[in-house]
Amino acid sequence: MQQTRSYEAELLEEQKYTARVLSYLTGAISRMDNSTLMKDETIRMILADAWDELRMKPTALSPQELEQLSMEINRFVAQRQLTSDRAESYRKMLKNPYFARIDFQENGEEPEKIVIGLYSLRTSQGEILVHDWRAPVCSLYYDALPGEAHFMSPSGIVRGWLRLKRQYRMNDGKLVFFADTDESVYDQMLLEMLAGNSASHMKQIVSTIQSEQNKAIRYDQGHCMTVTGSAGSGKTSVAMHRAAYLLYHHRDTLASKTICVLSPTNAFIEYISTVLPDLGEENTQATTLAGLVEKILGKKVESPILQSERLMSGDNELRLQSVRSKADARIIDALDQTIRRFSNIGPDFEDIILDGSIFISKAELYRLYHEDLKRLTPAQRLNRIKIMLEQRLEDISEKLYSNYKQQMQGHYGLNRELDFATKLAVAQKLRPIRAAINDVVTIDPSALYARALSNWPKAIREAATENANAGLIWYEDAPGIAYLAVRLGLAKPDTNMRVLLVDEAQDYADIAFKLMNAYFPNAGVTLLGDANQRTLPGLPECHPGNWGALFGCPDAPHMRLTKGYRFTMEIARLCDIFLYGEKAAQICAQESVGRHGPEPLQLIYDPYLLRTTVADFQKTGAKRIGIITRTHAQARCVADMFKKAFLLTGDINELEDTGVTVGCLTSVKGLEFDAVAVLWDMSQRDEPGENRRLYTACSRALHRLAVFDLSDHEV
Repeated sequence: MQQTRSYEAELLEEQKYTARVLSYLTGAISRMDNSTLMKDETIRMILADAWDELRMKPTALSPQELEQLSMEINRFVAQRQLTSDRAESYRKMLKNPYFARIDFQENGEEPEKIVIGLYSLRTSQGEILVHDWRAPVCSLYYDALPGEAHFMSPSGIVRGWLRLKRQYRMNDGKLVFFADTDESVYDQMLLEMLAGNSASHMKQIVSTIQSEQNKAIRYDQGHCMTVTGSAGSGKTSVAMHRAAYLLYHHRDTLASKTICVLSPTNAFIEYISTVLPDLGEENTQATTLAGLVEKILGKKVESPILQSERLMSGDNELRLQSVRSKADARIIDALDQTIRRFSNIGPDFEDIILDGSIFISKAELYRLYHEDLKRLTPAQRLNRIKIMLEQRLEDISEKLYSNYKQQMQGHYGLNRELDFATKLAVAQKLRPIRAAINDVVTIDPSALYARALSNWPKAIREAATENANAGLIWYEDAPGIAYLAVRLGLAKPDTNMRVLLVDEAQDYADIAFKLMNAYFPNAGVTLLGDANQRTLPGLPECHPGNWGALFGCPDAPHMRLTKGYRFTMEIARLCDIFLYGEKAAQICAQESVGRHGPEPLQLIYDPYLLRTTVADFQKTGAKRIGIITRTHAQARCVADMFKKAFLLTGDINELEDTGVTVGCLTSVKGLEFDAVAVLWDMSQRDEPGENRRLYTACSRALHRLAVFDLSDHEV
């Protein structure tokens, strides 16, 4: 009985502290709102006064005064935005002002109470009521147990004792429960969070970050890091919270616009788009590999979904051979050799002829390229040569114009007609030499890429040449062609980007990593992936330990996330059986968080049975249901079976809050659903990589899973 009274008395004290925090938040929000209104009024008055002066006399304000006025307005606008953003953060804190507390006693000091929340809250007297979860001392909550402990601060290691570790549960701003724990995160709270329904957008997980995730989030000691873990281990959450952490600790040198997230699909970009705003930060730059290549080359490339569709078809040997060869490390050597040759030798220069005479010799072109302009990139050298030759043509053009004008005098009545005819004659005369110059100074990276494959099998060489001539770029060729463009100076590297976060890294061939390193030369890199989710046919086995070397960091740390949090133990067990076989059944129970649910269903495909299964999912409370197929063609057929099904096609903003979403395996990469129906031809499981593809599809499910066997059936 005494223990209950003690808990209740402690709860009352904690609730008083919560009330104090809420009171301060309410007052701070009111003050900030008033400040925002005052700044709005100040800006309005400044503009009104300036307008009155200019209306009476347009020259009333000098250019210097106008510039000063603009600077003053910008200063008020920036202050207003800062105040408004902080007020918005405080409004978010009203419902959940903080989630944890630690009491830490530094050696030789008094114990300090540290309350941890999503954002920091400091009184006007400097007292910190709530610490931002990213503050160095808050790492103790995620990593340490009560007892002797230490954390890394900007000034070095701080040692002492962790006297208390406490978690809170809030209900609309009211503290209803707390628990003291010896674990990283109180298991029951974590399980309750995991048991909830999924959402169309990823949620922040600040209150339930696990120790192994925290180490990856806060790593800040090297240029490159690899993070691997099974499906549902929190890799993407680590990436997004790592971005927030880096922005907090490097505020002077980092901004959201200098961080780029490379995602598998546009739908995935939309899925993660709310995490950083929820953490009080602006969204980072985000793109896909296809989007990055299209930006570099200025032209469209084949989509990953279309590539996968062609590889999954029956007649796919050429494409499989193409993917295998472009994933081979030899492609990097071949392209680097081509770059060196082009830098040292340049194009195949020839004499350029005009009217039977040498306009510029091969020897002079070679000298310009190799001696006069050797400090520039190949693209810059050729551009300078083009400018020089254009200047030479200008002199010739003027002489031709004068001669043709005299010859045509009297044939045209109006001067403008004579001028037009003369210019046309000059242009026609010089068209062949302009074409010859253009051939010499233009680098076609696709054609150069095809030439780099001279030692590849005949079918691969011919396909690359045909694609270059037709202006087509296969997805597996896109990184290599873009790599040539960047290294030769055809595309300017993005030197402003400081952080690159690569999700689903297992899906990329080595040449894609080389492209990223070349295009983002100043960016620290975090690579996140799961070798078991490498699903594209034709790609070789994945070795994450080698990724760092492709960014110039062969000794890059490799952190492994060992626990799964997404799905129930029953779903995890079936996923492991698909991946490893029956012997792996016990591994799942040891590695997954202990959340139970219904046994997954394994059924023979029937359209009626699929519809009734989906209906059962909905009856049991599933809000977001995914139907996953092997190919996009199958997904289109299945979507037609459901009146309000949403088909993932690879476009932006494709996510729905509720209902049935249908997509092929490529389109659902990284996403998750409350319940999933997987349609798969189990007779194909002996094919290379098929078990990995099935595992990846099934691992999209949180709570319920049904696998329909398509053997001897068609969708």
